Amino acid sequence: MASSSAQLFIPYSESTQGPWIVRRASLPLGRYASQRMAITAAEAMAPGLSDSLGRPVEIHVQQADGTWEEHTYVVAGLVGRGRPFE
Repeated sequence: MASSSAQLFIPYSESTQGPWIVRRASLPLGRYASQRMAITAAEAMAPGLSDSLGRPVEIHVQQADGTWEEHTYVVAGLVGRGRPFE
């Protein structure tokens, strides 16, 4: 069964200098020096990906303990689903 949304993932990086990688499935879409930069990049990618696929995009951020949280972001006045990420 196909997912109703596309997924972007930002795995946790043990290094304070990164890289923080934005992935779609196993495909790396970009490498960034900080988690904040990776999240910002994923937020910027989400609208175009959503438009091209015709479905919403969810951003998932891995925490230091290995758990994943869905990141909430705002696009054109609409709030993306998920929990806020600090």
